Amino acid sequence: MSNEIEESGSAGDFNLSISDMMSALCAIFVLLCIGIILQLKQISEHYVTTKYTLYEDLSKEFSADLDTWNAEIDAENLSIRFKDPDVLFVMNKADLRKSYKAILDDFFPRLLKVVTNYENLIEEIRIEGHSSEATQRIKSGRITERQDYEEGMELSQSRTRSVLSYCLNDTKYPKEDEWIRSKIVAIGYSKSRPVKVNGKIDWPASRRVEFRIKLNSDNEIQKYLSKEEK
Repeated sequence: MSNEIEESGSAGDFNLSISDMMSALCAIFVLLCIGIILQLKQISEHYVTTKYTLYEDLSKEFSADLDTWNAEIDAENLSIRFKDPDVLFVMNKADLRKSYKAILDDFFPRLLKVVTNYENLIEEIRIEGHSSEATQRIKSGRITERQDYEEGMELSQSRTRSVLSYCLNDTKYPKEDEWIRSKIVAIGYSKSRPVKVNGKIDWPASRRVEFRIKLNSDNEIQKYLSKEEK
């Protein structure tokens, strides 16, 4: 009888120790998760703060010129959008008009003056080109949707390359060339990212060039997660 009692007590102690160990492991796991969440929250808050501060600096630098340039600053995307392609380029070509060259002469050095204050936080400075849809040509059957997209892609890419080339070769900027070349890129999107007004696509407004600033917050999050996996 006493042996049975002893065996039963030993099993109870064993089960208790397993339960305690599992509880301890769960507590450690919860603490690790909390630590990761807090770290990611800190990175996210730093990104939001940086984004807002950079937007404020861009607004302070360019707000007096936006109406003259027919441009606007998008706070959500950290982009400066030039909205009148007829002022920017020769019709259906990638040649920059004198009016746009004069804008870039003024705009680009001042843009770099602002962003270089954040140079360790900048991932890319994107020159983005966007075209509109040739709606009437598509409806009349003279061109397909795909052909229209491909033509728009060729034009938008050519235009952003022209802007990039002019900025690098013909404007004066207060920063070494190597840093700029490591950050600046030219991308054409054709008609894939149109402007919408009240939920409807505004094709004339979709013809535009944007200078978009991408922060490196995604990289910081990936670096942190990679460090945690090791």
